[in-house]
Amino acid sequence: MTGLALATTATAGDDFGLWGEAAVEKKINKQFSIDAALGFRAEENATRASRYDASLGATWKVNKYFRMGAGYVYLYSRSPREVKAKYREDDNGHPVAGADGRPVYQGYNVDHAFYRSKHRVYVEAVGKVKAGRFEFSLRERYQFTHYMSAETLRDRYRLGADPTDHTVAGYEETVTDFKPAKDKHYLRSRLQVAYDIANCPVEPFVSYELSNDLSNALALDKTRLRAGADWKVSKQHKLSLAYVFEDGADDDDGNRLHAIEVGYKFDF
Repeated sequence: MTGLALATTATAGDDFGLWGEAAVEKKINKQFSIDAALGFRAEENATRASRYDASLGATWKVNKYFRMGAGYVYLYSRSPREVKAKYREDDNGHPVAGADGRPVYQGYNVDHAFYRSKHRVYVEAVGKVKAGRFEFSLRERYQFTHYMSAETLRDRYRLGADPTDHTVAGYEETVTDFKPAKDKHYLRSRLQVAYDIANCPVEPFVSYELSNDLSNALALDKTRLRAGADWKVSKQHKLSLAYVFEDGADDDDGNRLHAIEVGYKFDF
């Protein structure tokens, strides 16, 4: 497990975040359990809240090698500031080409950062096998996320603000921009390896996850690497600490991100 020092080695343009989660799990019987959790994430170099979430889930242990699960997650997350180039469009909204065949550049729009609610449901299957003190597990999760509509401010910059310079876009106006509701479907595949240290309550692990867009021919949108350890403080209490590296963007947003993840779980 690495610490904050890793954040200082992040390349230019990378972000750093702090993630936290508190969860409770109730075992109904040997096969069935339910759980609930609250989560929080701070990104933009851990200076701004980027996500709040609350979840409910259920797990069915089919046998010692296989389990299935399903759940619901409510998310309130922040979409970062975004800059988009603006081109002249025809009546159908298609870019208009100039004499050189290229789209006619008009300026750019700057959308302010904003928060929006998301509703997510998922189903998953997890298989695991032990080899000595190593435990290998593979999780396949189908995830559907519905984005609620939202509004933000948009700064419009257009060519010609300075009549003597037709190449630089100057500020024109600020307008309200409506973000429509939308849906996203993902298949998230995660391979994890954990090691059971003899007579030790700490179990280190490493995992690698792929997020594939089901609406775009299973295009790989993001990868996630986690390395950390779980500490079973007692029969009911467990703590976890991990380093996370994400590369890409899916319906959880993000690009290149380094994060420290802290978790607590209570079993009863």
